[in-house]
Amino acid sequence: MLRPNWRHSQRAAWLWVLILLCGPLPGAAQTIKVPYVSISGFQAPLYLGESAGLFKKNQLDAQLIYMPGGSLIVQTLLSGEVGVASLAPPSAVSAWTRGAELAIVAGGIERALNVLMVNPKIKRVDDLRGKRVAISRFGSLSDVSLRDALAYHKLKAQEISIAQMGGLGERMVALTSGVVDGAILNVDQVYQAEKLGFHVLIDMGKLPLNYSTQGIVVSRDFLRAQRGIVKRFLRVYIEGIKVFKTDRELSIATLGRYIKTNDREVLAKTYDFYRDAWESVPTVRREGIQQALDSIPEGKNAKLNVDNLIDNSLIQELDKEGFLRDLDAVKR
Repeated sequence: MLRPNWRHSQRAAWLWVLILLCGPLPGAAQTIKVPYVSISGFQAPLYLGESAGLFKKNQLDAQLIYMPGGSLIVQTLLSGEVGVASLAPPSAVSAWTRGAELAIVAGGIERALNVLMVNPKIKRVDDLRGKRVAISRFGSLSDVSLRDALAYHKLKAQEISIAQMGGLGERMVALTSGVVDGAILNVDQVYQAEKLGFHVLIDMGKLPLNYSTQGIVVSRDFLRAQRGIVKRFLRVYIEGIKVFKTDRELSIATLGRYIKTNDREVLAKTYDFYRDAWESVPTVRREGIQQALDSIPEGKNAKLNVDNLIDNSLIQELDKEGFLRDLDAVKR
């Protein structure tokens, strides 16, 4: 019978202690789960993080998880199941007003891009009375923007039936199959729906609404414990935006793979639309978060200050370290 070498075992034990204290060995990628709320151009930097090798470059093994519904993603953040999430900030704002310890660490798209798409029988906003309209979930951007759009057109939300249908794909199916009369969709689906005879009734981008419609959200606990990982993730996110804005062919090919279409016309229109929408430096803008807060009943609480939800410190650190300058100098 072989006897264990005591000295060898002791050295091995100390090695494991050092690994636990010092973190992963150099070159080892750290796994991070990243839920994202929609299969659309809103997630282009994440998609390119994979296809352009940006996660690998920053020693991250990112598991991108599609999870329709911002409120569901917020729950997974608070449970500790995931560390970083990509979603429309209004869901985070709503949870924060109820005490959720969250931080919005990046923005990206600072205007409404969704639309209310309807069947051909609906010609005017007044025709929506008594009709059924699909959103993702209550409290989501699709819900908040629909209610704001109705209010702008002097229509009460109670005058229509708002149905929770889940992700963009599910809402598209509900609309085209006649389960609902209208649906809140992104530009990605507009071009496809128009080919099927549906039309845009309300374009949220043309209304006087200041929305932060894309953001990176973390729990405060995760940010305190894994600030370095969040910072590396933001390096990927920001460079992903750069690639999206400068490498048209790679971006179109990547979009096609994720939104599952090879229609070149649809992809080209989608790319051009989102390319102009993305901010090069995705700092969180206070006015967009304040708009989301003002749109919900809890926002009437005078004690709530959105500055306690916004955290631009990591992007500011990257700027001071020269990352943004160096990235801007890179030609693609």
